[in-house]
Amino acid sequence: MKWHCVINNWTKNFHPAYFAMVMATGIVSLAFDAMNFTGIARALSVLNLFFYLTLSVSLLMRMLFFLPDLIADFKIFKRSLLFLTFVIGTNTVGMQLLIFHQAVPLAILLWFVALAAWFIFGYFILCNLIALHEKFLSEIASGSTLLITVSTVSIPLLGISLLNAMNMPSGFAYLTAIGFWFMGLISYAIIISLLFYNLYLCKFDPEKWDAPYWICMGAAAIITLAGSRFVMYTPFTPTWEVLREAVLWITIVAWMIGTLWIPYLLFMDIQKFTHTGTSASAPLWVIAFPWLRLAFGRTHRAYDPVSWSRVFPMGMYTASLVALTHATKYEFLALISQYWGWFALCIWFLTLVGMLRALISFIRQYRF
Repeated sequence: MKWHCVINNWTKNFHPAYFAMVMATGIVSLAFDAMNFTGIARALSVLNLFFYLTLSVSLLMRMLFFLPDLIADFKIFKRSLLFLTFVIGTNTVGMQLLIFHQAVPLAILLWFVALAAWFIFGYFILCNLIALHEKFLSEIASGSTLLITVSTVSIPLLGISLLNAMNMPSGFAYLTAIGFWFMGLISYAIIISLLFYNLYLCKFDPEKWDAPYWICMGAAAIITLAGSRFVMYTPFTPTWEVLREAVLWITIVAWMIGTLWIPYLLFMDIQKFTHTGTSASAPLWVIAFPWLRLAFGRTHRAYDPVSWSRVFPMGMYTASLVALTHATKYEFLALISQYWGWFALCIWFLTLVGMLRALISFIRQYRF
């Protein structure tokens, strides 16, 4: 009966942000495969398939047994945004199936699932935005709002890879993919302008800083990755040359914007983790490497489900660097990816430990 209560409560209160774990693990896996660390990449890929199946079953069970609670989440703007992690996670798993197992039919199926979910969740998000008409857009914008950009760009990212795997030179399909890419680009420009206003031109309370703000960099990184793949995979014909050149330069600018965000994001993370909320200074181990708080300590542990939103941008930046290296032949980018990739893997591991400790605490409250 106790296990029944655990499963029942887990399903009823299932946090949609947990699909960010699938996003994070999947992209770190793909990044390490691109860096030729095949063993690490495949191990993470197997683990991620387990995560995805477990979380998908949890979401399906919530849909079947707790539909009113699920619909209530859809009607809350900030909560509805988090469901877009399912879209991104599904496309990420599709990329893994394509690259590691050449499972084209399964990847196509996941792409259609992600596309359908993107339309469904997008409808609720749009309805919520209309309902919030009395609030300023600058008050609505947060790091999680950029999931709109990331989910939109994840559609052509897997789509272009599928077109290349199937050797389909269809001009219409590539134009549709680049159309989604431009939609994501426009949404990024709008949302990041509002976020820039909130963070730099208004009085931003550091206490409100959280992991989803890392998507300021991660959204630019996925634009870079998708743009690089478009440059590499589109047919090399004079018809495509002008568009390919334009996409390449926009991609380079997107990478530069994402890179410029990194010092600020690191600084704010350090500020958050080294601030204890009391007059006492942070322990030495926290000062030495602040992200240790994600996994360790009793009073100082800082893990929560949205912590995975920090890992995905780090992994995405690594993968985008490798792809941009192939698209531009700038070899120095590959060197940067080697160092940043290991940092991303370290943060992934600390976040995983924090999640496991949180899961154990959740189960222990039922006094097994």
